[in-house]
Amino acid sequence: MPLSEIIDRYTITLLKSERTDEDVSEELAAYKKELPDNDIAKNFVDRMYGINGKIWETEGDIRKGVDMPLEEVGRLAIRVRELNQVRNGIKGEIVDEFAEGFKEIKVNYKKVDYGRSD
Repeated sequence: MPLSEIIDRYTITLLKSERTDEDVSEELAAYKKELPDNDIAKNFVDRMYGINGKIWETEGDIRKGVDMPLEEVGRLAIRVRELNQVRNGIKGEIVDEFAEGFKEIKVNYKKVDYGRSD
């Protein structure tokens, strides 16, 4: 598994261990064992922990099944999408730094009108 995925999964599992009653100690230990012991990796772990924490908090009411207007669900979904862009950027930096894994590349398509003109 590429380091970018290990760091991402490690931080999500760490959040789960802190914010739920689920016992994820074995999974957490397995990911932690794969992390390099250097300041660069620790910085990436800190940054990824921060952004995954924001995503967790943003999705919180949806995850809990809180009844809310669809407009609010949409607003939260857009915020999660924005946070995921930051998350993917950090993962891309990890790929660059450690020269392993792959970058997620998003392509924006231009809308083309194929209608007839008179």
